[in-house]
Amino acid sequence: MNFARLLVLVLLCATMGLSIWLWRVPDFVSMPEPEEDYQKAIERFGTIEKAESALPLCPEGHSRLLTQGHKAERVFVLLHGLTNCPEQFIPLARILYASGASFIVPRARYAGFADRMNAVQGLQSGQDLLDQAAIGLDIASGLGDHISLVGLSGSAVAAAWMAQNRDGIESVVLVSPFFGVHGQPVALIDGISTVLARAPNLYFWWNAKEKEAIAPSYQYPRFGTRCIADTIELSRDVREHLASHRLRASRVAILTSACDQAANSEQTNQLAAQWEKNNSGRVSVYEFPKALGIPHDMIDPNKTYAKTQITYPKVLELLRVNPTRTGL
Repeated sequence: MNFARLLVLVLLCATMGLSIWLWRVPDFVSMPEPEEDYQKAIERFGTIEKAESALPLCPEGHSRLLTQGHKAERVFVLLHGLTNCPEQFIPLARILYASGASFIVPRARYAGFADRMNAVQGLQSGQDLLDQAAIGLDIASGLGDHISLVGLSGSAVAAAWMAQNRDGIESVVLVSPFFGVHGQPVALIDGISTVLARAPNLYFWWNAKEKEAIAPSYQYPRFGTRCIADTIELSRDVREHLASHRLRASRVAILTSACDQAANSEQTNQLAAQWEKNNSGRVSVYEFPKALGIPHDMIDPNKTYAKTQITYPKVLELLRVNPTRTGL
């Protein structure tokens, strides 16, 4: 074999190897460390508070916990969106608290900083989302007998992963889950994400017209490409194990909107159908009709387009919370 042919063969093998490496779904792991004792759960949250007190967070950006003063019958773990912070879920959390439950809203890594234009929030990874969910579930184990997990958008993908991989969760509600990009082929987005998850980060405005003026003031006005791409990588992990990983959560409810311009709802429906096929009677899907104009973020009432007077009752229904006990 002459040198030219050898060089071509080496380059071909290298290219194939690089392609396989890029396409391989990263390994995501989470080791449960549940707190069974109420006081130990409170102390563990205190450790989080102490660590967060040393960070330059905005007033709304820190993790939240509100308990009934004892181990309650129900406890809710609420996971905020990729560029938002725990404040996003507080209005809904207060309604859940009024029903007699306790709740925890853990802060995701890089979320909630006072500097909304910081250069690190886009580095948040799929593993970070799992860690956010895991610490919430660990603490929740000591706060209530029955745990419900709610995730929005990217954090809903982490909640889906937990539904497949972690014991001890009674119900999971996925709100506008971001398994893929609206209007784009799944294979194309998966392929692009394998590259962007490893490439230098780029930032884009959520609203190019309003830019930093976008409300609410605690939400980041930009999103990073690596953050989005790594969430898709986590989505791929969930999708690749639909058949091999039966649901460990007792039930999963998925809430979407026909007006969602961010997430690929068709892809979500296909995933739900596969879940239901392998876990009969444990998966449900509800889609708000287009006429209602429900946006992707249907949780945060502090957004100008919020319609939580419509969405909250449905979320409570999926969580099997009696609205008469909440004052609604």
